[in-house]
Amino acid sequence: MFAISPRLCDDHSLLRLADDLVHPWDIYRSPMLFNLDSALSNGRLGDSEIQNTDKEFRIRLDLRHYSPEEVKITSDNKKITIKAKHEEKQDKHGFVSREMIRTYALPDDVDAKSVTSTMNSHGKLSIKASKKAIEPPKETAVPVEFKGQ
Repeated sequence: MFAISPRLCDDHSLLRLADDLVHPWDIYRSPMLFNLDSALSNGRLGDSEIQNTDKEFRIRLDLRHYSPEEVKITSDNKKITIKAKHEEKQDKHGFVSREMIRTYALPDDVDAKSVTSTMNSHGKLSIKASKKAIEPPKETAVPVEFKGQ
């Protein structure tokens, strides 16, 4: 006799989690291997996107389970932190409470004082920060000192 067990994936399916190649079944055997940031960026639990252009730095994040009042964003010269939390609520499956914290490193050329955010009715959060103005090099006159004999 053979034991029959459901297959979650074929033996050749691998995921990139925590910077290592991990078989999907390992997620269930060892919760420490499961990387939520990787899952979000792969679209399985939500969607997160970062764009870094010459003009701006932008983060887009799916927060459909949170209202704008439940989202707190902080910024300093090095990072942007997004915290979203709601207490226990009833949904169609029972009761659920959620909390999420994500931190993004800011590129050195971003003006941390220019950070703005908007959230639409579908829960899509958009955070923008302008790039610092690059000053062109200033030309400075250098006097020539004459030394005669």
